[in-house]
Amino acid sequence: MIEGNFYSVKMNDNTYQISFLPTEDQINEIYSWSTFPSHTFSTIDNAFKQYTICIVSSEKTTIGFLVYRLSPRCINIALAETKYEHRNKGVAKLILEKLTQQLLPQGYVAYHLYCSPENSQYIWKSLGFHYYPQSRFGKRSEKIKMYKIFVDCCTVKDISERAKELDIIEIWNCDAVIDDQKPTWFAEISINENKKLVKPLIFFGDDNWSIKIDQKFERYKNYNRESEVTECFYINDVK
Repeated sequence: MIEGNFYSVKMNDNTYQISFLPTEDQINEIYSWSTFPSHTFSTIDNAFKQYTICIVSSEKTTIGFLVYRLSPRCINIALAETKYEHRNKGVAKLILEKLTQQLLPQGYVAYHLYCSPENSQYIWKSLGFHYYPQSRFGKRSEKIKMYKIFVDCCTVKDISERAKELDIIEIWNCDAVIDDQKPTWFAEISINENKKLVKPLIFFGDDNWSIKIDQKFERYKNYNRESEVTECFYINDVK
């Protein structure tokens, strides 16, 4: 449950109210204008009961919402929409900013979602989201999946940029590494005396993909069995 429940923000000569504890009337108001099919309303209703919905109002009218689910490190955006006449005014950006502000102190590091409808990808891209990387064998899913990391972390680069003297984690975009097959990406790391990474590695891929850390090959899911988001690598120590 979000600890801070209400904000009032002035933006572009308008005043917006952001609430993490909406009323039942506000939820019903969303149902009156949302373009999502009615069978998705149960998702909104469950989020209302579980305190995992954020709504935005202006002049006592509900104009936007975002439904989310929490895992140990990541926030899955399940549904989000802005009322038609209030689009392109920064409402979605405002919701994300306030949600990030609330959840960052609790250890959350990133958002992830799949685009439904598919053309929503362009909105999410404008908000700083990135596409999931492809596997060695092409697209892994028919769904368009995107993510946004909002904490300071290791930068993942193409393996062609590698300098050999660096301490690195190597990542392959496949589960089985054959012979001298080069990794696809790498991340430069710094390790303190407690074998903790100064900055964590956060990478959205497939937990079956192989990594090499401290000269050891493993599938990510075997390296971190506590991970509950199969698409997200989160490494903050050397085992």
